[in-house]
Amino acid sequence: MSEPVFNKPKKSAVIGHATASESRLLVPLSQSKKLAAIRKQSQALQTFEKKPAPNAEIAASGLNKDISGLLKEAQEQINVKINKLMAIYPPGKKNKMFALKYGSTEHLKQMNLKTIFTRLAIDKPKKFALIQNLDYFGNMMMPVEVVTPNLPEQQIDL
Repeated sequence: MSEPVFNKPKKSAVIGHATASESRLLVPLSQSKKLAAIRKQSQALQTFEKKPAPNAEIAASGLNKDISGLLKEAQEQINVKINKLMAIYPPGKKNKMFALKYGSTEHLKQMNLKTIFTRLAIDKPKKFALIQNLDYFGNMMMPVEVVTPNLPEQQIDL
């Protein structure tokens, strides 16, 4: 009779001769079209730059001395208040938490000064009416009026 085969190691199949070309890349890195496309795409993303915020001095140059002085004071007050509010939040989440409550700083600076001072609860200086319709950079903004539609009144029987 035949003997039962238990736990006998099986012989592995012999694999043919390995070539040295397997360790090399099929296409050199400098000649790969796909890698060149990926490299070009990543370089295009890196060269994309944010549009720089307008400088306060450039925008305020067309304003008279009183208004430009008030605007600089308002900018300083806004920057100080933003820095104080940012200092309250944890280091890793300052921008996110500030943006949730007040809006991003870039968006905030695009609003008119009246809205910024109200949103950040900053005391308005004397002669604030001269600059209240300017944005942070000194550009004139039109005041926004809230318009409610004229809806017919409905009678409610109680």
